[in-house]
Amino acid sequence: MINNEKKFLRKVYKDKRSNTPIGQLQELSKGILDNLIQLSIWDKDIYHVYLSVESKHEVDTNDIISFMLNKNKRVIVPKMSNKNLIHFEVDQTTKFTSNKFGIREPIIKVSFDISLIEIIIVPLLVFDKNGHRVGYGGGYYDRFMSNIKNDVIKVGLSLFDPIDKISDINDNDIPLNFVVTPSRTYNFN
Repeated sequence: MINNEKKFLRKVYKDKRSNTPIGQLQELSKGILDNLIQLSIWDKDIYHVYLSVESKHEVDTNDIISFMLNKNKRVIVPKMSNKNLIHFEVDQTTKFTSNKFGIREPIIKVSFDISLIEIIIVPLLVFDKNGHRVGYGGGYYDRFMSNIKNDVIKVGLSLFDPIDKISDINDNDIPLNFVVTPSRTYNFN
């Protein structure tokens, strides 16, 4: 039997991602950006997006953020605070620092009201055909997404196609509306 529990999948897909050469990762991220641009979500104003970490071989969000800012969208990014995320609006002039995990964070004092967010771009390691995701295991995004309005559109970015089913989904796991991969977009609405 295949082990599709989150802990096992997290290790497998972290390894798979870390073994993806940087040049290939850049190409895959470009494919994801191209597919994301085609998604019918650009009529909104306020977008939350994670700040990618190159050393973790995450889908690069820098070009996504630039695309949003160039379309005059308001861009909100997270910052870790204890076991939660706090959120800040950024623009082309925002300065950043790195936290203890090597994650970029904006140097901004005033947090953003998350009730105004309309779209969330969510990091993940792997997802299944039901729109559930496996993240890093800290629960930051699930806690964040459980505190927003139900009509906020949640979009995951994945280097890989879905697996059939994550076996240990629980009530705290928030499903995604879409997942964008380099080859296509999956719609879970």
